[in-house]
Amino acid sequence: MAEEIREALNLLNDKLSGLFPYRLELAAPGELKLLEKNARYMKAEQFQALVENIKKDGNLSSLPLCYREQDGRLRVLSGNHRVMAARQAGVEQILVLVIAGEKNQDERLAIQLSHNAISGQDDLVILKELWESIKDVQARIYAGLDSDTLKALQGIQFTAITEQRLRYKLTNFLFLPEELEDLDQLLKETAAAFAGDVVYLAHLHTFDAFFELITRIKKRCVIKNSAAAFLKLMELARIGLEQLMQEEALHGGDSAHQEAEHGLG
Repeated sequence: MAEEIREALNLLNDKLSGLFPYRLELAAPGELKLLEKNARYMKAEQFQALVENIKKDGNLSSLPLCYREQDGRLRVLSGNHRVMAARQAGVEQILVLVIAGEKNQDERLAIQLSHNAISGQDDLVILKELWESIKDVQARIYAGLDSDTLKALQGIQFTAITEQRLRYKLTNFLFLPEELEDLDQLLKETAAAFAGDVVYLAHLHTFDAFFELITRIKKRCVIKNSAAAFLKLMELARIGLEQLMQEEALHGGDSAHQEAEHGLG
């Protein structure tokens, strides 16, 4: 079986030559040279979980990275613990990635450290969601989360975020046809006068100010009907608009526009 795998790998490596910077090789875990100094450590419970997973899978599910030294033996640059766990699990042959080109000592050390350092971090919130979605006990054991991680997950509490219901007020005004035309014309003139201004969505308190203004007009002008009060507001708005336009003509456009901005702010 091992020879058949090696023949298949040789054919594959020939096809990938020049396209892929590594070779795939079959190796006995006990024959691989382990790192003499490894900055990455693994807690005993994590290592034992790795051994049990390898026993269950029958082999490694991720490949160690190796470099062929001058004596012909393969030195592990990344995957030290996986190789040791494979030995303890009794695996006879594993697949490894072998760097095809020459690497000096500095380059080999840089590769070793980069594989340890550039490993990413877990998003604990997502990790908790994934962990809690696993119902089978054996599957949870296989996931391999250590006791410290499980304690950290227990401290995460999910809180449902409810969308705040918007409060709004609706007001209807009825106009006669000619009054509606007058309103439409006034709105067009107002839009043209303030065409360069930025328009924002009005806050709820803006309605309160508008309602108070209608109330004041009704009291000041002795008007009982809200639609009539709105028409009076239109009349006053037209007077104010004409005054702004006159001031703009007198001051070259700047002063009146600034006053309008202050008044609207």
